[in-house]
Amino acid sequence: MSDKLERRITLGCVSYINAFPFSLELAKREDILLHTAPPADLLGKLLDGSLQFALTSAVGLLTHPLGKLPGFGIAAYKKILSVNLYAASTFFTSEKLRIAATKESRSSVMLLHVLCRHLWNTPLPEIIQLSSDEVIEKAEEYDGLLLIGDKALHHPYIPGFATYDLAQGWYELTQLPFVFALVLSNNPQGSDSIQAALESSLSYFESHPETAIAKAIEHTQLPKTLIKEYYSLCRYRLTEEDYEGLERFREYHAAIYQQA
Repeated sequence: MSDKLERRITLGCVSYINAFPFSLELAKREDILLHTAPPADLLGKLLDGSLQFALTSAVGLLTHPLGKLPGFGIAAYKKILSVNLYAASTFFTSEKLRIAATKESRSSVMLLHVLCRHLWNTPLPEIIQLSSDEVIEKAEEYDGLLLIGDKALHHPYIPGFATYDLAQGWYELTQLPFVFALVLSNNPQGSDSIQAALESSLSYFESHPETAIAKAIEHTQLPKTLIKEYYSLCRYRLTEEDYEGLERFREYHAAIYQQA
């Protein structure tokens, strides 16, 4: 039995409800050791070798020598509801923007930079990374706030701030979907097994969505109508259009960070 455990493939998965269509079934498998955490934490574990594969921040593919498993991820077309900028009245006028952003995010911070420069024509903001709770508690100290995942779903609005869905901003800029998460790897060994496991898990969700919906309601205490809408916005099977959006993001990312 211990030998069997040693041979299990280590797979990280985003801990938010948007990954339940993968993680709920993956957790039942004996051939995979599943670790759930926020995307920024998963990327670190992938880079230090603690994990072989991870559904994590897509930006990891742009910033590190990692491979990707094709076909699966988490993307959004036009809106997502769970990646929000909350802009204070000073956001569009301040010459030195200060944004409080959750530590859990990497792709979203870089997407915010792209939108600031190319859509909203503001200065690139200074990002102060805090816990999600601290972002809300200290909101009045900043020109804007960035929340992702379940915390953003719980806060569609924050008093004194206007909410901007970053997936909607990306669509306004490019008319393309935005890929928030990909399945990345530091070693291709085991790729076929992970690919098959992801297909099996997602197929189960597609034929039995109520299982994930019920679990998400239990986990978040959010209304069923919101959960169902949210899952309808998440794109789990990535298409050529999604990868086109990813490539466009790579171009914007390179232009900004090479200049920096």
